[in-house]
Amino acid sequence: MPNKSFFIGIEHIGIKALDMEKAIHFYIEVLGFKFSHRIKPGEVELAFLELGGTVVELVEVIDGQQYEDGVVNHLALKVSDIFKAYKHLRAHQVEMISSEPMTIGEGRYNFFFRGPSGEKLELYQG
Repeated sequence: MPNKSFFIGIEHIGIKALDMEKAIHFYIEVLGFKFSHRIKPGEVELAFLELGGTVVELVEVIDGQQYEDGVVNHLALKVSDIFKAYKHLRAHQVEMISSEPMTIGEGRYNFFFRGPSGEKLELYQG
């Protein structure tokens, strides 16, 4: 049987945004994403941002429909210098989950923190 699949990669990662403007600002100004576009195909507004070929779709939360359809566990961002990135996040008063970058073996490190809507984010260097 040939090893073929319809699944070819990640299109985007959807993250709930409790405050759309605050979330867009955070991803652009703090994490360095580039703004792509915004749409409102129905009641909910969507904003698309890109970093290194990965697209994040911010999904507006309305009428308390915060997590009825699930949440993203975390979004991992690849970084070239996790210690500089950690200092950058601290300078922006970002909520930290981990106390500092952790070694996860063979020159690899990770660190967890929260975005403006409480989403769990990870820095990864490897």
